[in-house]
Amino acid sequence: MSNLEIFITNPISISPKSFYPRNYNPNFLLVKDGMKNNPTIKDYIAGEIKGGSTPPAYLFTSVGKGIPFIKTAAVTRHFINVNDLQSINEQFHRTKIKRSITRPYDVIYTMTGKFMGKAAMCPCTISEMNMSQNSVVFHNNSREEAAFLTIYLNSQINRIQVRGTYSITKQKFMNQSKIASLKVFQYDAKYDYLMGEYLSAFDTYYKSVEAIKRIIEQFNSKHNLVFSDEAQYGFVVKPNAFEKRMLAPNYYRQDVSLTINGVVDGKDSTILDPERTSKGDEVGSANYTEEGIPFIKTSDIINYDVDYEPDCFCPEYFVSQLGQGIKKGDIIFAKDGKPGEIAIIEEDSNVVISSGLVKYHPKDDEERYWVFLLLASKYGDAYFKKWFVIASTMLHLRQDFFDDFKIPEINDEVMADYINPLKNAFEKKRTAYETIRAIKDKVEKSFTDTNVDLTKI
Repeated sequence: MSNLEIFITNPISISPKSFYPRNYNPNFLLVKDGMKNNPTIKDYIAGEIKGGSTPPAYLFTSVGKGIPFIKTAAVTRHFINVNDLQSINEQFHRTKIKRSITRPYDVIYTMTGKFMGKAAMCPCTISEMNMSQNSVVFHNNSREEAAFLTIYLNSQINRIQVRGTYSITKQKFMNQSKIASLKVFQYDAKYDYLMGEYLSAFDTYYKSVEAIKRIIEQFNSKHNLVFSDEAQYGFVVKPNAFEKRMLAPNYYRQDVSLTINGVVDGKDSTILDPERTSKGDEVGSANYTEEGIPFIKTSDIINYDVDYEPDCFCPEYFVSQLGQGIKKGDIIFAKDGKPGEIAIIEEDSNVVISSGLVKYHPKDDEERYWVFLLLASKYGDAYFKKWFVIASTMLHLRQDFFDDFKIPEINDEVMADYINPLKNAFEKKRTAYETIRAIKDKVEKSFTDTNVDLTKI
């Protein structure tokens, strides 16, 4: 949705090269004039800006069996969603699209469509990756400058600059030359300390995400969970087991039942408490704003948390009007679109979740991390596959899921092997995220306030 803006422009300043009104917005002109003598992106990069390319479908492989490949939707401000990566053929990556090979601390910048204008560095946990044609990559002269540029490119000042710079074909678009010409603030030694802290927190953040993924894989392996994401084409259902109320093949898959039974057989269990379970709401696109309360959709679940700088915001009064009561520590998961996307809300910041998401309020830390693990593992995936149906071309989770999802009791082994390690990994991840945000806020403030103390966080 576009907001209506009214402003007055001197006719002398209008250029025949462009009649886009946004090019004459007072805020854009102020930034453009104030930064005309500043350096540009190309002054901070080694070589040229390189655009990605989307391979043919047959060159995509099973996740983890090729080179990680990032879509524009997986790039958020400062972070990439490592749980939303695809994989492509390694030979194609090294030959046909070697120009856009991306390594740790290279900056990825989105250049097309509704996701345009977001920057994030490649994590230290991914040795090489590649990207779609909707993003570009540039290699910086140093890691510190890469971190500084990531902060600047995501800043409000650069967003104003981009708003008056991009072209419109069928959608918003910035080519490599326009990106290279973006004005930036001068990097100098006064930022060295903060950039060192930023990079340290950045590494800790992604290492924590990898630690969480390892714990999930440990759970899958220990219980020998056989469920696979790959379609099952050859299985037989006995006629007396067939139920007319459920016509979805996944309901009858043997690996679904074997995976579920492999965890719950012979164990006392409960189900998700309906009193602590609720679904989100829609606020309507007419109520989207550029700032306010983050409105979280399925695509805003990243790295087992949510994006607190999403594409959509809503007015603050929606928090009380909808009465969702999202709290730190709540688990949310997708029931529509991509059933099974899981997150733990890791801060007290107000958010509003969409109707495609479900909130579960755990009674304590033990239940929080145990339910998260069950939902995020193959055990949870088997339940999601068992109970999803397709309507209006979209996946939807049936209400039966909530009556069927069994939560085995917590014992000493579960505490030692899973809950305590998960708690530790999530705490490290949250601390790293808070450090990154604090540094980002301080550096952004220094762009307009020369009195900011850059010698400490």
